[in-house]
Amino acid sequence: MACLSLFVFLAILVVSVFPPCYVHGIISCIETERITLLSIKAGINQSDDQSLFSSWTGHDCCKWQGVSCNHESRHVIKLDLRQHPSNYISDYYDLPPSKLNSSLIQLHHLKHLDLSMNNFDDSHIPDFIGSFANLEYLNLSHAGFSGAIPHTFGNLSCLRYLDLSSNYNLQPNDLHWLSGMTSLHHLDLSGGNLSKVHGWLLDINSVLPSLRVLKLSNAILQGGGIYATTNLPHYLNFTSLRVLDLSYNSDLNITLPQWLFNLTNLIHLDLFGCALYGKLPVTVGHLSYLRVFSLSDNSFGGVIPESFGNLGSLEKLDLSWNKFIGGIPDSLSNLTNLVYFDLSNNMIGKLSESIGRLQKLVEFHLSNNQIQGLMPASIGALRNLQYLDLSQNMISGAIPESFGNLTLLQHFDGAVNNLRGKLPETMGNFIHLQFLYLSQNMIAGELPGSMGKLTSLTVLDLSMNNISGILPKSIKNLCKLRELRLSSNLIKGAIDDLVNGLSNCPENYIRNSSVSEDKDGMRYLNLANNRFNGRVPESIGRLANLRILQLKENSFVGTLTEHHFLNLTDLYYMDFSYNLLQLNVPNDWVPPFHALTIMMCSCRISSVFPAWLKTQTGLEYLCLSEAEISGNVPTWFWNLSSNGLVLLNISHNNLSGILPTLQHSSLEIIDMSHNKFEAIVSATNLRSLHLQKNSLSGNLPLPLKNAKKLVVLDIGENRLSGTIPSWIGSLVSLVFLRLRSNLFEGSIPEQLLNLSSLQVLDLAQNNLSGVIFLHTFGGFKAMAKSPSGRSQLLIFKYDLSSFSRHGSTYKHLESLVISAKGQQREYTKVLLLVTNIDLSCNRLSGKFPDELTSLHGLIFLNLSNNLFNGKLPENIGDMNQLQSLDLSSNNFSGIIPPSISALYFLSQLNLSHNKLSGEIPSGNQLRTLDASGFFYNDGLCGYPLSNCINVTPSQGSFHGGNQDERGDWFDDLWLYIGLASGFIVGFWMFILFIMIKKSRRISYFRSVDKVYDWIYVRLVVYSRRLKSILTRKN
Repeated sequence: MACLSLFVFLAILVVSVFPPCYVHGIISCIETERITLLSIKAGINQSDDQSLFSSWTGHDCCKWQGVSCNHESRHVIKLDLRQHPSNYISDYYDLPPSKLNSSLIQLHHLKHLDLSMNNFDDSHIPDFIGSFANLEYLNLSHAGFSGAIPHTFGNLSCLRYLDLSSNYNLQPNDLHWLSGMTSLHHLDLSGGNLSKVHGWLLDINSVLPSLRVLKLSNAILQGGGIYATTNLPHYLNFTSLRVLDLSYNSDLNITLPQWLFNLTNLIHLDLFGCALYGKLPVTVGHLSYLRVFSLSDNSFGGVIPESFGNLGSLEKLDLSWNKFIGGIPDSLSNLTNLVYFDLSNNMIGKLSESIGRLQKLVEFHLSNNQIQGLMPASIGALRNLQYLDLSQNMISGAIPESFGNLTLLQHFDGAVNNLRGKLPETMGNFIHLQFLYLSQNMIAGELPGSMGKLTSLTVLDLSMNNISGILPKSIKNLCKLRELRLSSNLIKGAIDDLVNGLSNCPENYIRNSSVSEDKDGMRYLNLANNRFNGRVPESIGRLANLRILQLKENSFVGTLTEHHFLNLTDLYYMDFSYNLLQLNVPNDWVPPFHALTIMMCSCRISSVFPAWLKTQTGLEYLCLSEAEISGNVPTWFWNLSSNGLVLLNISHNNLSGILPTLQHSSLEIIDMSHNKFEAIVSATNLRSLHLQKNSLSGNLPLPLKNAKKLVVLDIGENRLSGTIPSWIGSLVSLVFLRLRSNLFEGSIPEQLLNLSSLQVLDLAQNNLSGVIFLHTFGGFKAMAKSPSGRSQLLIFKYDLSSFSRHGSTYKHLESLVISAKGQQREYTKVLLLVTNIDLSCNRLSGKFPDELTSLHGLIFLNLSNNLFNGKLPENIGDMNQLQSLDLSSNNFSGIIPPSISALYFLSQLNLSHNKLSGEIPSGNQLRTLDASGFFYNDGLCGYPLSNCINVTPSQGSFHGGNQDERGDWFDDLWLYIGLASGFIVGFWMFILFIMIKKSRRISYFRSVDKVYDWIYVRLVVYSRRLKSILTRKN
């Protein structure tokens, strides 16, 4: 009985000492706080894939995720409601909106509160947060709060960590509340709007004695806040600050304040993008404890101070995007702890040998500077280097053999320099190399066989060099290649080994369904503009991940069949142009790809329009020029133009028929020249239309009036008739207008003066007549400017940036045939620089149009073979850019104006067959011109014709001062008779020689056949390459 009484006594004692919330030794939360937590939960909306509240069940809230309780008092002391959304959510505004329940105030004992990465939908920060007197940690970043910061925050005297960053609509009027936070170590107000806080530095000064980390990145700080008081270095206490981040405050726009260099305990200083300017002071060397230092994206100039060498603790130094000049100081070789060094986008001119002492360097960025001279051999001492970018400089000479010591290198970019010589065999040491860019240099010779050892390589770009020879067989071992760019070199030979080898790699013949660019498999193959020959191997069809294929401008021969495209289901860009290729596929062929771009210029396609194009419903760019296609363009094809077709080139074929009007077409560029079309196509989005040398007749169709975006209109060499319509003046975007060699009649419409952007006007060889209206040419403002004053002409741009590290683009190059200097020439690359007015071979009359002399940017002017009369304008020399002036076969009279000698660029002048008289003006440029340009006038004299002293206007009035021309004519006649007689006698003697003996005849004709065959083969092989060379020269 005594034992039973003792047991009951002990049970009562346990219950009295341990309340019901203590069960099995585990603390249970206070019920009122559990209810409060559930109220808070009700206002928080999670992203779809979150499980933050999945554990918030049962009575023990201290076990809930994000909740911690005090082991003694049982009160909630930590609440972490930060969400961790999936990768596709980049910030709080992608999350569903939430509401912060005011019952949060019931958690009086909180020491740690994290509400970051929620979306409180631009609500204000509640005042009651300032009542948590025990709070030590407060994180409200990325939470969607707006408005001012409550002044009750000044009550948080125990707070050590405050993060209000990335609340983009948070806009406090002051920071006075900071004065109460005497224990604050970490302050982050980045991403807010502090533009109204003019004395921000003074407000922060109140907590500086305890502050370790200060982050005000992207806070719209004003420069006046730094200079809001005088004697700042004496006034501020910096002894505790370790991290200072003022980056992305582009409104500062100041020089570096001197007090920054008193922060001698700083280990992290970030001033990226603060619009700072001036020179760096020598006192920068006082920051000897710095590990991270960024001055990137400012406007600092001058040389880099030698005192940088005192920053021996530096691990990361970023000085990119400034205006530093000179060389890299030798003192920087003292920064032996440096791991990351970025000097890109400056004007640094020298890279010294001392750079080799930075042996811990892992990343080195020097792109887009002005570095000249050889690559220092000491660079091979940077054996820990993994990333090296020397692109867009003027580095010359060969890559040193010591470069092969960088065996850990993963990324090397030396593009756009003057590197010469062969690639060293030591390149094969880069077994970890993944990216190699050496395009736009002068690297020559054959590729080293050691290239095949770079088995980690994913991108190889050697385009636009002078690499020659054949490809090494070992290159087929590069199975991880995703991009191979060898365009614009001199590489020859077949590509069978390359393609066969790559097609046998598992990475290539197994299709990767992922769209990620980080996956293996050849995606970009560019061998364009080389000397490759032979056949395109069928194994290219096994590169199952190929998306872009460029083989244009080579000497490939043979036939492309459906096997070449067998597994190319991802192919969206192909270019086989300007080879000797023929496409031979069945009529019912259905390509496995759905291409955006098909460029098969000069490839023989078929005798009729290819039916397989019907399947390419997403086609945007198509070239089938010189493809030997005949017949009509099928109706179904024009439906593609409403599905996104932008460029169409089917020129130089034998196509015929009537072209439709495409009201809702996306077509911007059409080239159907050199065919037999009988009507003009029109589309409202047209920017370039080439229909020259067809069978067009009748008037210009009225629907063309709606092509308001038209920049190029070339319908020359047809049989169009009627008058030039006045509505052509409403096509105000026109830059090039070519209507030559038609049957247009009547006068030139005065509405042409509205074409202010016009650079080429070619109305030659028509039946135009009458006087040119006053001011017709006065509106040609583009011709009145020099080339540098004209806007950039970019008719069409196709972006391939997803496969190009520099975001390079494929541009359609406009071309136009222009008659000048007595010949016709096709202009392409320099077309933007050309200005031309050609009204020759018409029946235009009246005086020389005075407005022409105001066209100071005009290069070619041809008014020949018309009925113009009167005197030449005195200020004709004002057209100071003229290179060719042809006024021949008119009725101009009077003297040649002396100002013509001011035309310093004039290389051709033709004033013949007029009624000009007097002395030819002298001038250095005029003395180089041909005398025939002055013949047949009314008594012109002076150099290069006869001396003016003994010549009267009656002498040789139409013979340029040549009094003996009749005698010369008889001498020429006897010369031609003698030549003809000699040719006839010699020809029949040769015929008699081979006819006498049969063996001679057989031998002769066999030789003729062999020579003919040899010449024919050579002409066919090289004609395409010649065309390509001429195009590049233009």
